[in-house]
Amino acid sequence: MRQEVNEIKKVMDKHGYSINSIIATILKEFNFKSICWHAGAKKEDGYSVTAIITFMILLPLMLIETVHAFYKSSYIGITPMKKDTIYRMQNNENMPWRRLLYGVAKRFQALVNSKKQVADNSAFIIDDTADIRVGRKIENISLVHDHNDNKTKLGFKHLFLGFFDGTSFIPIDFSTHCEKLLFLKQRIEQFRKLVKIGSNGSKRRKECKVDKITNALAMLKRAVKHGFMAKYVLVDSWFSSKKFIQTVMSIKNGAMHVVCGMKNDKRNYDYKGQTLNSKQLRQVLSQEGNAKRSRKWNTRYYEVVVYYKDIGEVKLCICRFPYQKKWRVFLSTDTSLTFTKMMEIYSARWTIEVFFREVKQQLGMGKCKSRDFDAQIASITIVCILYTMLAYYRRVNDYETLGGLFAAIKDDNCEKNLAQRLWELFDDLLRTVITIISESGSVDIKLFRESAEYQYL
Repeated sequence: MRQEVNEIKKVMDKHGYSINSIIATILKEFNFKSICWHAGAKKEDGYSVTAIITFMILLPLMLIETVHAFYKSSYIGITPMKKDTIYRMQNNENMPWRRLLYGVAKRFQALVNSKKQVADNSAFIIDDTADIRVGRKIENISLVHDHNDNKTKLGFKHLFLGFFDGTSFIPIDFSTHCEKLLFLKQRIEQFRKLVKIGSNGSKRRKECKVDKITNALAMLKRAVKHGFMAKYVLVDSWFSSKKFIQTVMSIKNGAMHVVCGMKNDKRNYDYKGQTLNSKQLRQVLSQEGNAKRSRKWNTRYYEVVVYYKDIGEVKLCICRFPYQKKWRVFLSTDTSLTFTKMMEIYSARWTIEVFFREVKQQLGMGKCKSRDFDAQIASITIVCILYTMLAYYRRVNDYETLGGLFAAIKDDNCEKNLAQRLWELFDDLLRTVITIISESGSVDIKLFRESAEYQYL
């Protein structure tokens, strides 16, 4: 028996949930069934891939963190689908989750930018985020550095490639990494799964052990191959290695420029016949009286074109923002950018930080309890697909933030879910009274209020 998207929509209509007014409409506009088919996400029998993935997309909007929690909730009546059906999909090593996410991202761009115009401030944005967990037996889990409190914790590191088209940010690719391995005894206790060599799950597991800069460059090349194009690539100082900048400049014959933060380290730049690091360069520029002030950014800065060995001429902007003691260094391979323009472009990098916050706080990224690494990849992909769809809905309906949009969706759910739970509580109370009356023939209300049954309710 197959249950398609429109059948799930009918069930949602029947039960009066308002989620369908948004998600079902978006699924139709995205032609999600076609995306699944083109990605190669197919099943021979049972529920269709489209129906199962649609169900998984709906869970965060029901304020439900896991599949198990759904089957313990009041929503269980909206689908006859059994939990093992979803688990098999999550754990399937052959599922083309990466192609599926690219299919959704390309459809988003086709809907909002059918002429494929490349905006002057469009950018690929690369950054990583810590996904903190508690289960040591999860496959490939390790110790990772959490920048929020500068501590090492159990979890994953997720590296994301996002695309900012000048208006909206969407995730288009990601890889999951382990950093510092656990002790041997703890690694032996971890869940292990034999996967077929060459399968999608096998490739993801190999990525897990590759350094993030190599994976970032691979994702960037893959995005261009899929037809995405931007003016800039934005990264923070962690990714601003010479290898990274050189590789980006070689893609599409230098069609993209890098704008990045730089570390105040011993890297040297050639300026007027001198080889200087960033600190020495700032001292020379200060002696020359080249300091400038930006009213817009309320900061003092120096900007200079220097020669960076093996890369060529680059623009450096050295500045100190208000209430900060340390000087910051920014690099652009586009030497025509002014300091103000460079900061405007680089500030688009903040959209990926907003993405991290919203998918963790609103859409439940990192809540998957499965020990299977394939299930972890499936969970993150579903979150990215839902985020992209909500980004589209936000764009066409002019919501200020995705958080505001999510609040608008879930408020109605909260009210109905609370009303339903209150009715169930009242129904339990009524059944208890009826049971006592039927057994004893009468009931003393004062005694009943002091009874264990009433206290429990």
